[in-house]
Order: sequence, then C-alpha cells, then structure tokens
Amino acid sequence: MDRRIIDVVFSSALIVIALVILTSDQLVEGGVETDLGSLVLPRIVAAAIFLFSATIGISSMLSLLRRTPLVPLENINTKGFLGVAVYIAILTVYWYGMSRIGFLFATPVAMFAIAILLGGRSWLVMAVVSVVVPTLVYYGSNHFLRVFLPAWNLS
Repeated sequence: MDRRIIDVVFSSALIVIALVILTSDQLVEGGVETDLGSLVLPRIVAAAIFLFSATIGISSMLSLLRRTPLVPLENINTKGFLGVAVYIAILTVYWYGMSRIGFLFATPVAMFAIAILLGGRSWLVMAVVSVVVPTLVYYGSNHFLRVFLPAWNLS
C-alpha cells in the first residue's frame, strides 16, 4: 500500500477540519473560558494541525506528481498487526497509569515507548522530546489554561 496516497487523503481531511475550527465561532458553547477566550487552545491546536498536515500532504503530493519510485519506508506492510496491538497496549497502560503516577511521569514514558515502536533513530532526541514536550504542556495547561492535569497520587 502506498503511504503517499494515504498521507494526501488524511492531510486533506485534517486541513478541512482545521479550517473549520479556525474560522467557526459557533464552537464556543461549553468551552473553558480563559483570559484569552474559550477558543484559544482549539485554534492553536488547529493551526498546528493545519501546518503539519500541509507539510506532509504537499511533500507526498509532489512525490506522487513527479512519479518518484517508492522507497521502502513509503510502503506500508499490511500483513501483520503486532505493532498496532503493542501501540494499543502502551496506550492502555498509559491511560491506567496516569491517574496513579501523574501526567509528568506517565507521558514521557509513553512517548518514549511509542517513539521506539515507530522506529525512532536517535535515543537522545527521543528522550529530550519525551521530557520537554510533556513539561511544556503541563506548565502551559496549569498556568495559561487553568486546566490541572493528573499529578502523582499513590494513595
């Protein structure tokens, strides 16, 4: 199965969804009100989704239009589903573990395990990203959005 076609289809769908979130003011009902407004976080996430989807979709579309030959990484093996089962197991353990050990401890472990599962190349980069991103999310959600993520609780 050609990964480039899947990238173009999913990127197009995500771009449309992101544009709806960015342009619609009707999505406010029930949102958490902050000093910046209730749609600030969804719009930030939608802008990131738009940018990332556009870069993936455009590069895949260009390779399809140029008819470049498939490299081994662009071919999706649909024969085995062991990776999917391991991914679901990691997410299940993360889901149950977050309430016990907290967001700041469970999320880096889950991110690192998923990076290994997806074939990450640099252990140092994976470790740094797995620690820095959850720390920034935790700090940002507590201080800017007033959303308190689970903390360490062994009781």
